[in-house]
Amino acid sequence: MSSLRDRNLLYARLEEVLGSEPAGILMSHISTETDPATKTDIVDLGERLGVRMDGIDTRLDAVDVRFDAIDARFDAIDTRIDRIDTRIDRIDTRIDRLEAHMVRFDDKLDGFHEALREQTRIYMFTMTGVMASFAAVVVAAGILT
Repeated sequence: MSSLRDRNLLYARLEEVLGSEPAGILMSHISTETDPATKTDIVDLGERLGVRMDGIDTRLDAVDVRFDAIDARFDAIDTRIDRIDTRIDRIDTRIDRLEAHMVRFDDKLDGFHEALREQTRIYMFTMTGVMASFAAVVVAAGILT
């Protein structure tokens, strides 16, 4: 423990070596109210910090447990998304097959329209011929009677 006398001696010597202003600056950094830390003080501080660190470790362990739970939830969500992706892929495959069927059906309809047009043309020519023949029969019957 330094006394006031020791501090004054130190200041006087510093003033001789360094000068008045630097000696004052250096002395202002030397504690006057408390003793310097002892080994016991440092050990006590270490123990107190250890206790605090244990508390922090406990909290960190709790945070780790929570993060593990969140990771598990994310894994479950990833699994569900993978299943949904699989289902969407199957639906895409089915839609592709349906689209192929629709293209083939459209091709058949194109042929159907052409055939219907041809049949209607034949029907019209036939009916025109039948009507002309019927008119000729009516006219001939009128002339003969």
